[in-house]
Amino acid sequence: MDSNDGIAAWRVGGDAPPVVDIGVPYADENRNHVLLSAWRHQGGESVPAPPLLLPRHSEGAYRVRIRAQKMLDLHVEDQYSHAISGSTGGPVGHHGDGIVTHITFSGEWRFASRNRRSRTTAGTLCVRRNEGPWDFEVARGTRALAVHLPASALRFPANTLSVTAQQTSPAARLLLAHLRLFGETADRLGPAAAVTARNATVELFQGLLNDQVIDDACVTSTLLAAAKEYIEGRLLHDADLNPRDIADALHVSVRTLYRVFDQEATSSVMAYVRARRLERARTELLATRLTMSELAARWHFADGSHFVKAYRKRFGETPSASRRRG
Repeated sequence: MDSNDGIAAWRVGGDAPPVVDIGVPYADENRNHVLLSAWRHQGGESVPAPPLLLPRHSEGAYRVRIRAQKMLDLHVEDQYSHAISGSTGGPVGHHGDGIVTHITFSGEWRFASRNRRSRTTAGTLCVRRNEGPWDFEVARGTRALAVHLPASALRFPANTLSVTAQQTSPAARLLLAHLRLFGETADRLGPAAAVTARNATVELFQGLLNDQVIDDACVTSTLLAAAKEYIEGRLLHDADLNPRDIADALHVSVRTLYRVFDQEATSSVMAYVRARRLERARTELLATRLTMSELAARWHFADGSHFVKAYRKRFGETPSASRRRG
């Protein structure tokens, strides 16, 4: 079975034979035991076998092929697998409590923990904290690099178990180019150069995480303030104001903008925009003789009735009642 050798530049271990190369008939009643026994015999401690569960088919065989390379305390596996499921993670589980990244070239990895679901398909990568248990599923014909780092190597954002990124993103491209070169030269580096290259790898991983998730309270607060300032300046002028415009103006992703508002403003971006429009409308309601329809048009509500309904929900009374009291 071909393991998508077209991505030869990513093969670790040069032309060395696979550390794990196993085929098990699906119809074998003892297929799971046969697979784990062969894996433990071939991989030993260098490529530990996770708890695995093979599907049952009347024909064909499961194939797995893994080449491995160790770079100081970083471990890289070039993996090819047919469909299978299993589990990993936890302090005494498979790969312990380290950090595992799957860089997928074909097929798909799916991960599920109690609080999180993640997946990595062709062209993406997923960085996971392995400190808790994960269940996983691998699609048939999946080819990926798995990179294992010590738990202390990376600083994950609070309450974040995994981060997924496109391999074409700038931070990911820089990391992958470095990993490729590191893998090609690791066996020939002197001790000092190997340590420097290892530390550079960790820094690039950290840069990828930081690029995907805002984790610094000061940066988050500053970004939120900038977003609110931008919104205030655009409220009068743009009926089509949307999260993409705001994110583009601040040079961040829409995902980051959503996360900042969810964490710091306890509301969505557009809920905040709507609330500020209602507050501005209330000020004008009390200071002018504009009708409900005029206020609705001025503050980008569909019509007067929608404005009255939103106003009553926000302030607990109708615009007319506010105007009489004012």
